[in-house]
Amino acid sequence: MTPAPQKRPAPAPRTAERPPQADDPQFQDFTQAVHQLLAAVRRSRGRLAGEGRPALSLSQIQLLEGLADHGTLGVGEVAEHAGVAAPTATRMLKQLERDGVITRTRAPGNERRVEIALTDPGATLLAEHRDRLRERQLRAYRDLSPEQRSAVTELTQRLTELIDGM
Repeated sequence: MTPAPQKRPAPAPRTAERPPQADDPQFQDFTQAVHQLLAAVRRSRGRLAGEGRPALSLSQIQLLEGLADHGTLGVGEVAEHAGVAAPTATRMLKQLERDGVITRTRAPGNERRVEIALTDPGATLLAEHRDRLRERQLRAYRDLSPEQRSAVTELTQRLTELIDGM
């Protein structure tokens, strides 16, 4: 009697690479790098904010940028563009009004709506801030090679998408 032929075990099915886990060192490096990038952005914008006269906080500048980009807005719209709650925007807008940076007026025909507009000095202050920021951005851009510029642009856009999805 001949022995039965030995069956070879079937090859193991190919499995996809294990997805990254929270304890993976590369994931930890990634999260730390993102945290450091966001902190650097806050520090940089804070430094720019403190250079104007009167000195403006980062949050105040964000409120003003919405007004500069969209013209006269209601309090809720200003808050939405700046990414803050309406009561927070109201408190900050009161200070900006006292400093002569914005005006707050009741909307004609709608006493409940308060319209916010930049004053001429407020628009000048914000323009100076934007100019300083653009100069710093250009210096940083010039410090990169053409390949790095392309990579930074692509990765920053993707990172923005990922952060917006969190």
